[in-house]
Amino acid sequence: MSANAGLAIQCVGIVLLTLLSLSMRGSIKSASLTCWTRAWASLSLALISLFLSFKVLPGHKLFYSLYFFGEYAFGLMFVGGCRFLASNVSMTRRSYSLLIPAAIIAGVLPFLSNDFNNLFMVQATIMAALFATSFIVLLPAIKREKSSPGLRVMAAALIFLSLDFLHDVPVFGARNGLWGLTVPAAYLQYTSIFDLILEFLLGFGTMMVLLEGVHREFETANRKLKQTHDKLELMASMDPLTEALNRHAFHSLLSRDQAGDESSTDGCVAVIDIDNLKKINDRFGHGVGDKAIRAVARAIRSLIRADDMVFRWGGDEFLVLMFKLREQEASRRMSSLNDILRENSEQWTGSPATIRVSAGVSGFDSLRNLADAIEHADQAMYESRQGLRQSRSAGEMFPTAPRQLDVPVHISM
Repeated sequence: MSANAGLAIQCVGIVLLTLLSLSMRGSIKSASLTCWTRAWASLSLALISLFLSFKVLPGHKLFYSLYFFGEYAFGLMFVGGCRFLASNVSMTRRSYSLLIPAAIIAGVLPFLSNDFNNLFMVQATIMAALFATSFIVLLPAIKREKSSPGLRVMAAALIFLSLDFLHDVPVFGARNGLWGLTVPAAYLQYTSIFDLILEFLLGFGTMMVLLEGVHREFETANRKLKQTHDKLELMASMDPLTEALNRHAFHSLLSRDQAGDESSTDGCVAVIDIDNLKKINDRFGHGVGDKAIRAVARAIRSLIRADDMVFRWGGDEFLVLMFKLREQEASRRMSSLNDILRENSEQWTGSPATIRVSAGVSGFDSLRNLADAIEHADQAMYESRQGLRQSRSAGEMFPTAPRQLDVPVHISM
């Protein structure tokens, strides 16, 4: 295979890398990708110029200058892309000003020798330095993302490219026995193929890094979406006034528990109703009425355990689930509600409004009969209210709801 054939293959391969980078820019927005696309485009221009200098106008120094400048631009742009990836620092005007000395070197270099191989030794030294600089600039990203396969591939490609171009200096110098060594001409014909393989490895690494970035962005967006979903689900399950759960949350709980075969859960349910909320609203205004509702929710929370659940069942009604708790203990806790409200209502509402509640408690053996327990507790609450109205006394305790044939037990409060 001739050197020209190897160069032609290298040209085609780099042009394909350029087209791939351009196509990815349509779906991936990245400053690194922008720099790398410009780098591959510059390298394509450089190799095409070199091919034309060999085939169309042999030895034409203008094409040599374009080749040298394109390679320098490739190296500088690649360093810029690696810098942004590692440190999130974009290329500035000062960075682009480095193209000026690169253009001067590219313009002067072809006139230093009529033998391109001698010129290429200088070119190889400069390119080896640029690849090494890219690797050094990329090191912070490599240390930060130790599990990134793409960065490992890029690092390996940059190291090998640095060594590859560096080894071209003695190899091309020894083509005529310059240092007492002679390199076979056939070996020199394959140097462009070696370059292409390593450049393809570098391009493959950049694509891997970009796709890894897209994957991370997707995971971040998915995590934020899940957090938003959880927040919306919580808002949909919570009463905004009292921060208690609502009926939607109650039915969701029942569905999950039954689906999880936890229907054997037992405990007690309490139905609590504010007796005089309308009078509070009429006399003190709805603002105080809302504070009274929050005060009742606060009083309930002070009596229950962390695993128990409070639901706002209606406008002035609450439902409390107390798991693994006996009825006698549940009734004892609920019997303290009016005392707590009597002691704290003025402080909690900022008004002399009197807050009083009625409640009923009923036990349940499983979630399957929870609806019956709620009905019994509601009936017990109604009987408690009637008793309070008849006696006009705040000292009675809450009744425990009847179980089928059992006689209702009224506990004074």
